[in-house]
Amino acid sequence: MTPRRERDESGAVAVIAAVTLVLLVGCAALAFDLGNAWARARAVQLQADVSAMSAGHLLPMTSANRGSVAAEVATYLNRNQPSGSPTVSGADLVDGDTTDGEVTFTHADGTSCADQCVQMSVLAPPAVVDFAFAGVLGFDGTDVQRRATVRAFSELPPTEDVIPLWLPSGCGYGAVDGDTTQGLSLLPPTPTPTTPFTVSPIGSHTLSGPAKAVARGGQVSVTGWSIGSVPNNTRKASLRLVAPDGSFFVDYAVSESRPSGTLTVPTFQIGPEVSSTSGTWRAYGLLEANGNGRLEYSRTSVEVVVSAPVTPSPSASPSARPSAAPSPSPGATATTPAPSASTSPTSVPVGCAGQDRGNFGQLLSPRKDVGAKQSLALNMALGLDHVLVPFDFTARTPTKSCTAGGGLISGAVPDSVSRDGNNCIEGDTGNDGPRLFDGLVTGTGGHPGRLDVVNGPTTCAGRSDRVVGGRAVNNDLLSCFLRGGASLATISQDSGVTTDMLDARVLDSPRFVWLPLVVATDRAQKDFQPILDFVPAFITSETTTVNGASTPAENGVEVNGNSVKVIRLFAFNKDALPVAERSPTTSYRPELGRPLVRLVG
Repeated sequence: MTPRRERDESGAVAVIAAVTLVLLVGCAALAFDLGNAWARARAVQLQADVSAMSAGHLLPMTSANRGSVAAEVATYLNRNQPSGSPTVSGADLVDGDTTDGEVTFTHADGTSCADQCVQMSVLAPPAVVDFAFAGVLGFDGTDVQRRATVRAFSELPPTEDVIPLWLPSGCGYGAVDGDTTQGLSLLPPTPTPTTPFTVSPIGSHTLSGPAKAVARGGQVSVTGWSIGSVPNNTRKASLRLVAPDGSFFVDYAVSESRPSGTLTVPTFQIGPEVSSTSGTWRAYGLLEANGNGRLEYSRTSVEVVVSAPVTPSPSASPSARPSAAPSPSPGATATTPAPSASTSPTSVPVGCAGQDRGNFGQLLSPRKDVGAKQSLALNMALGLDHVLVPFDFTARTPTKSCTAGGGLISGAVPDSVSRDGNNCIEGDTGNDGPRLFDGLVTGTGGHPGRLDVVNGPTTCAGRSDRVVGGRAVNNDLLSCFLRGGASLATISQDSGVTTDMLDARVLDSPRFVWLPLVVATDRAQKDFQPILDFVPAFITSETTTVNGASTPAENGVEVNGNSVKVIRLFAFNKDALPVAERSPTTSYRPELGRPLVRLVG
C-alpha cells in the first residue's frame, strides 16, 4: 500500500499574495485618485464661492444687467481656475446648459425670477480629474462640479452707532438741530441776529391757503395749504414761520426730495413753538435748489395770528385779512396763488430746507439691562441694545403712525420691548437735557459718555479736545474727513455721492452716529411711528456755509450747567460710507439700497 503524499500548497500562497497585492494596489490607487478628486472638489467649491461673492456686488440682478453679472462671474471663475477646469464666458453661464457651468437668479425664497433678483446661484464648470492608478480597476477619471449661492441683503447700521433721536425723513441731509425745551423756549437762528430777520431772497413760487388763528399757548391744525410753481431743480421744500418781530423763525417739514410743480402741504399741527409768541406770524414756502443749495422764500405768504387766551379767535381767518389770497412777503407784490388741485400730495411728507430748529425728537427705546428712566442716557452712551429695521411699505402707502383704528397696522412691530426686528419707534415731544448730558458727556452706569475721549480723542489737525462739565470730550469736525475736493454740501446731495468723498475713518469718531427716519413732519408725534430708513450724521455745529475754523466753539453740544440745551448734527448721504461687512442686515429692499452680499449656500 502506497503511503499518501501531503498536498503542497506553497503555490497557493503566492497566488493569494498576488491577488492581495493587486487589491492593495487598487485600493491605494483609488485612495490616491479619490483623494485627488476630493481635493479638486474643494478647489472647485472655492472657485464657485469666490466667483459668487466677488460678482455679488452687482445684485440685485435686473433685466438690464443679467449679461454683465454673468460676465463678471465668468471673469472670476477663469481667474480662480483649478486644474482641469475649462475657460468659460458669460454667455456659457446663461445658456441653460449645466455642463459648461451656469448662473441662475431667483428670489430670496428660491423661486424663479426675471428682474430685481436678490439671489444668485453659481454652478462652476466641471473640472476633469484624470485617475492615475485607478485605471487598473477600470476607472479613467471623473468630473467635479460645485455650486455656491449668495444673496443680497440691505445693510443696517451697527447698534452701537444708533442713538436715541429720530428725524423727519426729509431732514435727513444737512444741518439739523433740536432743542431740549419741548418747544416752549424758542431759539434764534445761528448766529443770533442783531436785527429783525430779513426774508430774502424771494423766488417765483407761492404759498397759498387759509390764514390761521390760534390762542396763545394753544394748538391749531393746518390744512389746505399748498406751494405752487415749484421749479424742477428743487431739492427740498419746507415751511418757515417768521415770528412777529422777525427775530427768529420755526421750520416745518413738508415735501419729499426733488418736489416740483404744485405741492400740497400735508395736514400738520402748529403748537407752542409758535403759539407761545403773540402777534402775526408769516408763513413762507422755503425751497432749496439742487446743486448749489440756494434758499428762496415764496413771493406770497400766509398769516398765522396768535392771540391772547381772552381774545376770541376768528373762526376762519384773522379779522380784516382775507384768507383767499396770501399776504405778500416783504418787498413783494401780492399775487393770486397758483391753483393747488392739479396734483396730489406726496406719499411721504418730509422736507427741512435751510436752518432747522427742533426738527428731530427723542427716541424712547427700551433696554434689557436698565429701566425706562435710565435707558435714554445709556442708549446715548452705548447705542441701542437691539437691531431696529425699517418698516416694509412695499404693499402699502407709507403712513405717519403704526396705529389705526385702535390697533397696530399690519406688519407693525412696536419698539415696546428690547428685541431685534422692531420697526415702529416711540417718540417723545421733547428732549431730556440732563439725561442727554449724562449720555454724551459725564457717562452713566459705569460707562463713559459717548463723546468722552476714552471713546476716541480728537484727530482733526489743528484741533484739540474740548472740556465740557469737567470732562475732556472729542472735538472732531465732519469737514476734516472730506476728501477729493468734496464739501459738506456735496455729501448731503441726494445723488452723485461716492465713498471717494469721505475718509472711512469718520466711522471711528465718537461723533459719528446713525438716526432712524420717520414720516412725521415734526417732533410732536407721540405714538409709534414706522421707520423709513436710517441716515448717518455727525454731532457738530457745522453747516454747508459755516464750517471748519468758523464752527462755533460748542461744536454740536450746547450745554446749560449739567444739561444739554441744544444738540446739533449734520446728516449726509450714506453713499459716502463704505458698506461694512459685519453690519446687521435685513431683507433687501431697493429703497434702502446698500446691498451687502452673504454666502447662503
